Amino acid sequence: MALVARKVKDKRVLKTIRMYLNSGVMINGVVVETERGCPQGGPFNPLSLSPLLSNIMLDELDNELEKRGHRFCRYADDCAP
Repeated sequence: MALVARKVKDKRVLKTIRMYLNSGVMINGVVVETERGCPQGGPFNPLSLSPLLSNIMLDELDNELEKRGHRFCRYADDCAP
């Protein structure tokens, strides 16, 4: 959440993201708590936050790779040397 808060300044959006991450997942009709990670999109959740959150996280990686002089191209959440 600290990385997200560096990019997202609206407290309401941060609260919504935190609630989403703490909401758990449903497996076979049963809600299961999650301790880490981000729920992935699916047929009933096309507006998943996982691409946004992965790009915020990977922005830090991009900056570090550039600082070290590496040349690369990242496609969404994939990276090619």
